[in-house]
Amino acid sequence: MKKWLASLFVMCLLFSVSALAQSVTFQYLSNPQGNTWANYSLSADGKTMAANLGGEIYLWTLAGGFTDLGTGDFLNSNIGISADGSTITSTRVGSDGLTNASLWKQGTGWIDLGIPRNGCSIDNNWSDGWSLNADGTVAVGLAWYCTGRAEGFRWTAKKGMASLGHPIDASSRATAISADGSTIVGFWESPQQGFRRAIRWAGGKRDMFAGINTPGEATALTSDGSQIVGQAWNGTTPAAFYFTDATGVISLGTLSKNPYDESIANSISDTGVVVGWSGDPFGGGIKAFIWDTKHPKANMHYLRDVLNRAGANIPSNIYLTTALTISADGSTIVGSWFDVKTFQQGTWMARFQ
Repeated sequence: MKKWLASLFVMCLLFSVSALAQSVTFQYLSNPQGNTWANYSLSADGKTMAANLGGEIYLWTLAGGFTDLGTGDFLNSNIGISADGSTITSTRVGSDGLTNASLWKQGTGWIDLGIPRNGCSIDNNWSDGWSLNADGTVAVGLAWYCTGRAEGFRWTAKKGMASLGHPIDASSRATAISADGSTIVGFWESPQQGFRRAIRWAGGKRDMFAGINTPGEATALTSDGSQIVGQAWNGTTPAAFYFTDATGVISLGTLSKNPYDESIANSISDTGVVVGWSGDPFGGGIKAFIWDTKHPKANMHYLRDVLNRAGANIPSNIYLTTALTISADGSTIVGSWFDVKTFQQGTWMARFQ
């Protein structure tokens, strides 16, 4: 009886994810830069995407594919796009020869976001752009200050780059901003131990909501800032988490339940679907997972299995190693794949219809 109930519970989870749509279109995206690392950020409707491919920045659209926007910084994989798809932020080499957080808009091209008042260049780098609000008028990221550490920033055209503060002799980073601009999340290092801790900036206050002694970081949030995901130590391993003020921190565990494995949540949709990776990042391999907030006590699931149930027909030799981003409306997921037969790898996109 218990086994039957557990099976039914899993079936309900898979149905709720599959119920995003009646069918799914799965495709492999050709990397214009060839065999190199890749990172992506999706617009709210999933029809526009920013891509950082080995340091080259691209705009991707459903109709036109990839458009090269110029060279970024080959040492930085960060990339962000506004919810409306009009604006991209990343890191580029400025007119002074140093890398800067930068903003791209259709029709105007790239601009540098400047430096904070206490800014210093560290290893030829002023700052990095990470995320944008709905219309691209607010950018967040990290900038270097003059003790050789980094601090989170918030940028607007009117006020320029404003510091979000930092721990004494330690670093912070603003990783993501909600579409409505109300909430920023990232990490705030511990000055004593040196590890990162998840932080939220909202209402003029800083909040280490996962605990001041809990290693981890926040990586993404919903459009209204009410739901946050990332990675935090759960007493056994660094694991993906889901957080709201009502639920507190929920650890999502790992796919394998192996105490030596890890997981991290990379993105969350406004429909409550969380994606990321789980496994051993130091040689044992990782797999893309999906988790549904409608069943918060259920286990995460291997994304390939869920997509195949929706009609993706991904062959058994293709491993989905990570899900990097999901659109706010839940219609599109993008990540990386690996072929265990040919040892080739690349990018996949799943679109629910």
